[in-house]
Amino acid sequence: MLEVTAPATVGRKQAPAQNGWALQARDLWYSYDGRRQVLQGVDLAIGRGLLTMLLGRSGSGKTTLLRLAKGLLRPQRGSIAALGATLASDAQQVRDRIAYIPQNLGLVRSATALENTLVGALNRSNLLASLVKVFSADTVREARETLRSLGLGDKLDERVYSLSGGERQRVAIARALMQRPLLILADEFVSQLDPVTAAEIMDMTREIAAGGVSLLITTHEVDLVAAYGDRTVVLKDGRVAYEGGASTVPERQLLELMR
Repeated sequence: MLEVTAPATVGRKQAPAQNGWALQARDLWYSYDGRRQVLQGVDLAIGRGLLTMLLGRSGSGKTTLLRLAKGLLRPQRGSIAALGATLASDAQQVRDRIAYIPQNLGLVRSATALENTLVGALNRSNLLASLVKVFSADTVREARETLRSLGLGDKLDERVYSLSGGERQRVAIARALMQRPLLILADEFVSQLDPVTAAEIMDMTREIAAGGVSLLITTHEVDLVAAYGDRTVVLKDGRVAYEGGASTVPERQLLELMR
């Protein structure tokens, strides 16, 4: 199981040397209707073990980029590679190591926190076990420990609909960690939370990154960038308007880049 603990002080990391990329996009284009290009020639490199914040206004292409990175969509031009494999190829093993947390979290509201967390282990269960959702005792123990490590030890059997927004976010993180991911893609997953709860969730993501997992988190909240990110990418009208260190650009300039 991936550890989600870290030293009290977490240092910021720099962009890696060549071949140290968790995600690479080259001349990436995508359109849903064949007319409006949601992504237009995106070139991007996300470093391994870094927490990268992807900024942009609604409609800038952030969610589309994440869905391409997970392999849910295929590029119409250009290429995208993750963890050293081109996603256009049949690289299921690589896709299994990429966890995707959509904006709506994708949890089954009528299922318990533990049941939702176990869904993350389906990719490493045999076919029959996956179909009937039967898990080994070791896997169930791992899921319980993961939830406890995220502060949900007393919520294992609570149904998701009865949990608070922050607790649901933690269940989504636990489910992602059960994939034993090398890359986590999270789409606006603190945008609906109050500032205190959002800070707690972002603290957890920093700890996960400190454990060597790469994270790409979309947001439109510029105040989160310098506080939590290692790197920042700004998308504007489907193009990369900025890519660099998270702490090197003032919030005012980030807002200008997004306009």
